[in-house]
Amino acid sequence: MKMKKNFILYLAAGLGLAACSPKGQTIEVSNTLNVERNAELVAVQIDTNRPHILRDAQGKEVAYQVKDNGIIFLANVPANGTAAYTWTEGTPAEVKPLTSAFFLGNRRKDDFCWENDKAAYRMYGPALLKENPSSGVDLWLKHSSDLTADAMYTQEEKEGKPYHIDYGLGIDSYKVGHAAGCGGLAIVSNGEIWPGGPFARYEILQEGPLQCIFKLSYDSVQIGDKKLTEEITITVNAGANMNKAEVVLNGDAIDDLRLGGAVFLHDSVQHLEVNAHNAFFTYCESANSDKGIYNVHQQKGIDATQLDFGRNYCAVYVPGVDEFAKYGDTEAATRPYKVGETLTYYFGGAWSKRDYATDEDWHRAIGQDVFCIESPLTVVVK
Repeated sequence: MKMKKNFILYLAAGLGLAACSPKGQTIEVSNTLNVERNAELVAVQIDTNRPHILRDAQGKEVAYQVKDNGIIFLANVPANGTAAYTWTEGTPAEVKPLTSAFFLGNRRKDDFCWENDKAAYRMYGPALLKENPSSGVDLWLKHSSDLTADAMYTQEEKEGKPYHIDYGLGIDSYKVGHAAGCGGLAIVSNGEIWPGGPFARYEILQEGPLQCIFKLSYDSVQIGDKKLTEEITITVNAGANMNKAEVVLNGDAIDDLRLGGAVFLHDSVQHLEVNAHNAFFTYCESANSDKGIYNVHQQKGIDATQLDFGRNYCAVYVPGVDEFAKYGDTEAATRPYKVGETLTYYFGGAWSKRDYATDEDWHRAIGQDVFCIESPLTVVVK
C-alpha cells in the first residue's frame, strides 16, 4: 500500500548533537509500518553552524529548514525500511516555500491566514467583531502546491477579482457560519456547544518554508455563565493534510467541560463518516456551501449555476476522544477537559480537484495519516 504525502510528523527526541567530520554524516530515517511514508517531515539535531547540503541515497539534494539546533526536512521512507541521507558541508540551493502564515490587518479586517502546499485557511480577528464572526476555521481551495493565499487577496485588492471566484489560483467557497467551520475548536458544556468569537491577538512563533507555527489569543470565551481565556497554537507543515492545534483554556473550573475539534455541517450534498475506533471523522460536500458566491459571480457576469465546484473535504482527529456527537448543525469529536490543561487535536481540508478525487479517497488518506501520527518515524545520526 502506497501513501501519498501523509500528515507530516517530526521527531527529535533522543538524538545528540554530533560534530561534523570532513566526510559528513549519515542520517537514517526508519519506518516500522507496512506502508511507504512519503513526504513526511522529520527533525534532526545536527550541527548547523556552517552551511551544509542534504542529499538522499540517489545523490539528489533535499530541501531543509534550520530549526531548534538542527534541521527539518521531508523524508521518503519505504515500508518496514530505512532511508539514508547525507549531510555534508556546502552551499544549499534555495528552498521553495511550501508554508506561510500572515496577518492581514487593514488589508482584510484582521484576517489571519495560513497555508501549505495542500490548502489554505484563515481565522477572524478583532476588526470583524461587529459582524459577529466565530472562532471557526475557513477553508480555501487551491489548484496547485504553490503558495497562493496572499496572491488571492492581492487579486481582489488590485484587480477587483474576488477570491470567491476561481481565476485559476483557487477559491473561497466555504461557509464558516457562527460555528466551527472546518476543524475549529469544539467547546461543550451542559450539553451545549459554545462557539467563540474573533481572536484578540496573534503571535507568529516560527516562519519557514517547510513549517510555520503561530498562536492566537482569545480574551473572553463564554461558556455557560463563565468567561475564560483561550490560547490556540497551530502548526502547519509542508505536505500535511492536517494542522496540529494545541489549546489551553484558563479561568474558573467547569466540571462537565469537554474540548475537541468540530466541523460545520452545511445543507449541500454531504457525506459524514465517523471512525470512532481511530478517533477521527471526515466530512465531504459539494464545494459551494457559501451561497454568497453565486451573487459574487453574478456581479461579474458569470453564471455560477453552470460551474462545477467539485467537492471540498474536512477532517478532525482528536487523540483520546470518547464522544462523537452532533450539536445542531455541528459535528464534534470531544474528550473531557480540565481548565489549564493542553488539548492537542488535528484538523484540515482538501479539494477533489487536487489530490483526492472521491470522498472515499479522502477518508482513506486521513485514516493513513492518523496511523502515521500514532507511529512516528525514528531518526538516527551516524
